[in-house]
Parts: sequence; structure tokens; C-alpha cells
Amino acid sequence: MSKWKKKIFDISSIGIADIFSAGIAAIFWLYIATTIGPEDYGEITYLLSIATLASGLSLFGSNYTLLVYSAKKIEIQSTLFLLTSISGFIAALTIFFFFADVGLSLIILGYIILILVTSDLLGRKLYKTYSKYIILQKILMVIFGIGFYYILSEPGILLGISFSYFPLIYELFKRFRKNKINFKLLIEKKNFILNNFALNISGTIYSSLDKLIIAPLLGFAILGNYSLALQFFTLMSILPSVIQKYIVPQEATGNDNIKLKKIIVLISVGVAILGSTVGPMIISYIMPKFETSEEIIKIVSWAIIPSTINSVYYYPKFWAKEKNRHIVLSTTTTVIVQILGIVTLSSMFGVIGIAISFVIGISSGTCYSFIANRYLQKQT
Repeated sequence: MSKWKKKIFDISSIGIADIFSAGIAAIFWLYIATTIGPEDYGEITYLLSIATLASGLSLFGSNYTLLVYSAKKIEIQSTLFLLTSISGFIAALTIFFFFADVGLSLIILGYIILILVTSDLLGRKLYKTYSKYIILQKILMVIFGIGFYYILSEPGILLGISFSYFPLIYELFKRFRKNKINFKLLIEKKNFILNNFALNISGTIYSSLDKLIIAPLLGFAILGNYSLALQFFTLMSILPSVIQKYIVPQEATGNDNIKLKKIIVLISVGVAILGSTVGPMIISYIMPKFETSEEIIKIVSWAIIPSTINSVYYYPKFWAKEKNRHIVLSTTTTVIVQILGIVTLSSMFGVIGIAISFVIGISSGTCYSFIANRYLQKQT
């Protein structure tokens, strides 16, 4: 098999799984949103943001560490699995104490398992196995999520989602049996791991804090419309996400993919144009209750360009050189600028201000990455 054929085959293995699973997830959330309305959808998004924040903090950056070290055949899996499992149980119990929601607590544990297993599989370039688990989890999410909704109403959605992660426990135990726990390795690699932990915190805050602020600031109905727009943006981000998962292990082992990166960035420009023009019309046709999200989609679609540049060009370089502190600073820049924008611009422009803050935040993070990359190039 030629180099490019092998490359296309590997990317397709990841891409088919991610596109198919993202499509299933999108249909699921569109169905849920249409059924329960903007306000209840916003409330569920708020609770999921809390679960995302708790699980992200519990991971200690293990997802990024596994993605790189599994590719380099550094056997740190069992040690990280043990550490994150303990922290995950503590986080789940803490959240249950405050919210008394079993589904919410189980989602924290389930999400941790999903990230650990899939990051390790991608790092070891087991793309077919990765695809199998990703698609299975999304199918089970639809079955259990909708099924439990009709039995237990809104709380059943979270409980059903948590059940969808359970099949991945098998793969988690397989790693435990194959690798010995080695805390000395954690000490040896502490700088890289701590930077990944900081990156995970900044990334988790980035994906959750905006929703946790918007809810008390503008209400659950606005949050529901904003969350739907971000769901649309997630669909637009599938291709760069797929390419990043392929490129990071490749770059970690010395394989550059310059042509591929350029092609993906050019595609992102076309995706941004389509998203800002066609996207609002799609939402208007299939989800008339979410008319506010149409204006948000017109603006946030343009963030796909700087987001793609960061994820497929700069971030893989930083990870490969184990200079991931620059990813931390890039993400932190994005978070700070976006949150400041939400607080200031939402009072002047409402939801439009929130959408503008999203684009400016991601663009600011990409500008930092550009400067950091130039600095690293001058050092070499």
C-alpha cells in the first residue's frame, strides 16, 4: 500500500467513525431539543457542562499524555488509568452530594472512561478499534437516552447517556492487565504531564465556563439557543478534529503532513461560508422554536477557520516537541478573551455579543499560537 493510500485509509477509519457518530449525536440532540424546547434544553446543557468540567479536571490531562506516549510506546497507561479513576470517583461523589442526580454523576465516570480508552487507541494507531467503540457509544446513547427520557422524563436523558459508556470498561481493564503501574514514570515525565493537566483545565473551562456564565446572565432559553448553535459548530469541526487525531501521533513519531494541513485549512474557509449562509436556513426550517440560534450560527461559523489552523497546524507541532505549555497558553488566551467578551458584549448586543465573543476568543488563541510557533522556530 502506497504512503498516501495508507494515509487516506487511516484517516478514513477515524473520519467515518467521527462523522457517523457526530451525525448520530446531532440527530439525537436535535430530537431532544425539538421535544423539550429551548429552556429545558438549556438546563440539560447547563448540567452537562458541570459534568464536563468535573470529568475534565479529573483527567489530569491524561488524554493528551496518552495520545503522545502511547504513540511513542511509553507504557504509562495503567498508571494514568488508576490515577484518573480515583479522581473520577471523588468528583462523581462530590457532584452527587450537591445535585443528587445519579445520571449526572455516572456521566462523569463514563466520560473519563471514554477519553482514556479512545486516546490510548488513537496513540497506538488502532483506528478500527477506535471507530468501533465511538460508533457503539453513540448508538447506545440514542437508545438509552431516548428510552429513559420516555420513562423518567428529563432526568432520564442524563441517566441514559451515562449507560452508553459502559462497554468501554472492557478495553480499560485490558490495558490494566497489559501494563504495570509505574509511579516513577509519572515523576520522570512530570513536566509534560503537568502541562497537559493545565491544558486540560483550560480546555475544559473553555468548553464549559461560557455556558455556566450565560445561564445566570441571560437565562436557560438563551443558553439553549446558544448550545444548539455550538452543536452546529461541532458538526462543522468534524474534519479538523479527525485530522488532528490522525496528525498528532504521526507528528510525535516524526511524520510531517504539510500538504494535508494546507488542504484542510482551505476546506475550512468553504465550510465557514456554507455555515454562515446555509446553516441558519436549515435551523429555521427544521427547528423554528430556536430562531435566536440562527443569528448565532451566522457569526460563530467563521470561527472554524482559526480553530482549524490551531488544531491541525500549531497544536500537533507543540505536542510533538513536548512544548504543550504553549497549547495551555493558547487555550487560556481563548478562554479569557471569550469570557470577557461575553460579560461585556452581551450587555450591549445580547446574543450577538456572545457569538462575536466566541469568534474573537478562538482567533486570539490562534494568534498566540502563531507567535509561539515563530518563537520556537527562531530557537531551532
